[in-house]
Amino acid sequence: MADVSQSASLASIAAYLKLTYQYDQETALVEAKSVMHNLVKMRQKGFITGWYFDENGQLELLPSDYVMHQIAPNK
Repeated sequence: MADVSQSASLASIAAYLKLTYQYDQETALVEAKSVMHNLVKMRQKGFITGWYFDENGQLELLPSDYVMHQIAPNK
């Protein structure tokens, strides 16, 4: 999974928000665009390499090697 650059699409994030928060389609899409914008910014800054929905339907972030080294420098 380390090579994932993006797996959860705008549409899947909108569907998740719609289901989880009972948003209407328009609100879910607006919120999903905000989430996607923030994910892209985090990737551009080198904090994450990607994102995906795990087997439990939760949005997961893939931390960059730099961040992982900062979290666990001895590993």
